[in-house]
Amino acid sequence: MPINKDPSTPPPVIGKIGPYTVFMTPPATPKPPESPSAVSQKPVMAPPVLPPPQQFKSVASSDQDGSVLGFFKNAVTKVQNAHSSVDDHLVRWFGLNQSKYQWALDEYYESKESDMKTVKAKEMPGKVQSV
Repeated sequence: MPINKDPSTPPPVIGKIGPYTVFMTPPATPKPPESPSAVSQKPVMAPPVLPPPQQFKSVASSDQDGSVLGFFKNAVTKVQNAHSSVDDHLVRWFGLNQSKYQWALDEYYESKESDMKTVKAKEMPGKVQSV
């Protein structure tokens, strides 16, 4: 097997790819051009430095306007978000989001509907339906 003595082709390199040991042949190095005028190189210009984009104040964010109403609105929003988060965690912790409790929810809503119908019937005695 003849050994390649060409200087443009480097020898293969032993490397690892995952659990495998492989021989990698690096690409041949190109020969430099004979005359500098043969290759026209343009100088690489860096892009100009631009200022950051303009930031506009959000109309929806009333917490930064400094008013008392904005302060209380922000406080109420934070309390509501915390309450919702605590509700979700408690439901998950006690397992109330599982389908085995669906019968209890259905019964509660049915009793609530029947209570509302009896209350409406008592409020309007002239419009009681005969079933």
